[in-house]
Order: sequence, then C-alpha cells, then structure tokens
Amino acid sequence: MALPLIAIASVIGAGVAHESRKTKYKNLEQLRLSKATNSKNLTVVKSPSDNYSSDSYAEPLPGSLVCCEVFNLFDHSGIWIDQDTIIELSSNGLVKAVSANRFLADRSGENIFVACNAKHQPIIVEGCEDRAVNSVFTYREYDVLENNCHRFAYYCLSNKDVKVSRFARLNELLITMVEQNIYWDKVKV
Repeated sequence: MALPLIAIASVIGAGVAHESRKTKYKNLEQLRLSKATNSKNLTVVKSPSDNYSSDSYAEPLPGSLVCCEVFNLFDHSGIWIDQDTIIELSSNGLVKAVSANRFLADRSGENIFVACNAKHQPIIVEGCEDRAVNSVFTYREYDVLENNCHRFAYYCLSNKDVKVSRFARLNELLITMVEQNIYWDKVKV
C-alpha cells in the first residue's frame, strides 16, 4: 500500500522540480538585460539545456563557440562558421567541418547552443574562426579526458593548446578571456 503512495509522491515532486526549473529559466531571461555585470562574480548564468531552454534564439556568427548535449550528461563543443559548417574534433581525432544537422546527429541533444553575452550577442574572439578553419583535416590524438572537443575549441578561441577536460573548464577559461558572464542561447537550425 505504501509503494503506490511513494510513487505518486515522487511523480508530484518531480513535476514541481521541473516547473521550478522552468520558472528559473524564464526569470533569467527577464533579469538578463537589467542586471549589471559584476566583474568579481562572473559565471555561466544560463547553461545549455534541451529541457529548460527558453523560446528565444541567438544567431551565431563565424567563430562562435557552440555546443550540444550528449545524453543529458555531457556537452560536445565546436566552432560555428555558418549554417552548413561547424568545425569539430571528432572522436577519431580528425578535425572536420560538419553541418549543423550533422553536429547533432548521433547525439541525444536536440538543439545547438551558442555562447552569448547578456544582450543575446554571440561572444566572438578574434582569430578563432581562422584557427578553426586552418585546423580542418588535421589530426589530433583524441582522448576523452586529455585531448577532446573542448580542448580543441579552447585552442581555436585562445591559440593555446592546454588541457581542457570538461565543459565547465572550457566555460571558466572563456569567462577569463572575455571578462563577462556567459549565457548559452539556443540556435535555430
């Protein structure tokens, strides 16, 4: 008898948590433009999320940092060139140019997200596009922790080849580079 009650309570609790998270994302959108940037507390204000994203979209520019979700646990990153071209490091070590649809293929994510500032403008770092384009068809010894897509994306952004094992670390390094908060906005594909 207690098991059905526990199951019902769990479903209700999950529903409340889901609605709370959706409300948080809606409030972020409303506060986004009114909030002054505090350079001491820079952070990723809005993370990429297929489940909790808003209905607003941002248009990436050449050299924009983009990502998609992988099984709601990980993120895959690359550099946007245009609708038909995102440059990524694939798991076989080849740096290749793929379409936006191919970037999402074989991954669980339904959306591409672009790193933006508070005004929904993509964050662009000078030289990123050129470094990405010049890397196409090169080979990097791929390792999921030591030499992955995030390390490649950071190389394109910074021209520095340093270990970046996690998406969170890529965000930290980008925040340090651009000295502003990051908002991951959906891209219309």
